Amino acid sequence: MKRHSLAAICIAITLYGISQPLFAASGFATRELNPILQPIYLPSLVPVNTENGWRVDHSLLITNDFQEKNRGSESLIIDVENYRYEFDISHRKDNWLTQVSIPLMANRGGELDSTIENWHDLFGFPNGDRDKFPRDDINIQYVRDGVVEYSQTSSSSGIGDISLAIGYQATGETAYFAGVELPTGSESDYSGNEAIDVAFWVSRVASVSLNTNAYGMLGISFPGDDGQLEGLVRDYVWVAQLGFDYRFSNDYIGTVQLDMHGATIEDSDLKAFDESFQILLGLGFPNLLENHRLDLFFTEDIQVNSAPDITFGLRLARDF
Repeated sequence: MKRHSLAAICIAITLYGISQPLFAASGFATRELNPILQPIYLPSLVPVNTENGWRVDHSLLITNDFQEKNRGSESLIIDVENYRYEFDISHRKDNWLTQVSIPLMANRGGELDSTIENWHDLFGFPNGDRDKFPRDDINIQYVRDGVVEYSQTSSSSGIGDISLAIGYQATGETAYFAGVELPTGSESDYSGNEAIDVAFWVSRVASVSLNTNAYGMLGISFPGDDGQLEGLVRDYVWVAQLGFDYRFSNDYIGTVQLDMHGATIEDSDLKAFDESFQILLGLGFPNLLENHRLDLFFTEDIQVNSAPDITFGLRLARDF
């Protein structure tokens, strides 16, 4: 059994049986931000109210990614800066939970290459072959068996695939969800795969101690087989998240979250399309702005090249 599959099982074991009052909604609805894989619908945590009502989330994610690999009959280069804004509307009515997520996406050459290199140097993270390529360019190419399966060399932007999710919280803090992603994005501007994707998942949020929440999610996605990767995407992809919130005070909440998912492309030897493992570190400010919670966070690929190099994120949430 692969280590990430084992980690997914550990999520269920960690959360099973824990049930105490919570101090706040937990977790981040992070995404797979590899620009080639981003149109694939992978389930994520759905932050919702603990009481009946609405919740609105504004999330901005800025990702800088560089990869250059050749293995067997495959070659891959990803040199891009990706921007993703998500507008999420969630609603609770007794045990029923719903969410609509509307993304806007843009791929750019960017201006953060030198900043990311300095960031990696500061924390001792590898830079790969970044210094061998021009800074602030955009170049995404995936070639397989001599066929160009994906190519982008100029900037793009557009509305992505809108997703709808419905859930039922049966008992305690465990909720069961089904979701669908609609083909509202476009293959021409790299914002969608022009396919209908569906997913199913279960999530749980629980209290470990007075100041610590634990949360997790296990799910499976069934991507549609259309777009530039037609015939290459796996029939299903498993997804898992595990995180902990720690309340330092009423004004500060720290978060550590692990995000994992299974291989996405059939018969590929490239790490970018294999199992992914990344870590998120965040700091929340529930009282900084009136009636809003502000979260700042970043993610790093723990398993190098299995996810984008780094993502900086901001989330602003309000309950109604």
